[in-house]
Amino acid sequence: MHMTPVKCPICKDTKVSKNGTNEKGEQRYICTAKDCLGKAFLLEYTYNGCKPGIEEDIIKQTSNASGIRDISRNLEISTYKVMSTLKKRKTP
Repeated sequence: MHMTPVKCPICKDTKVSKNGTNEKGEQRYICTAKDCLGKAFLLEYTYNGCKPGIEEDIIKQTSNASGIRDISRNLEISTYKVMSTLKKRKTP
């Protein structure tokens, strides 16, 4: 049996421990590195809107003058996720 090390999607460190399961029974993990935020994560997400880095992709596509429906279609997420990310974003 081949074991692959689990890496944190934020800091890319392998200091990861198990953190229970979600409602669907999928294994959750948490990063134990000192410099990391220590948020729980899954290895594979069923919904693309929960993946790490998706909010940055939304902001990039918005700066390229893409509309809400275009962004949701390209990233395969809901329009609600796009709108809530844009509302949370602080304007300069």
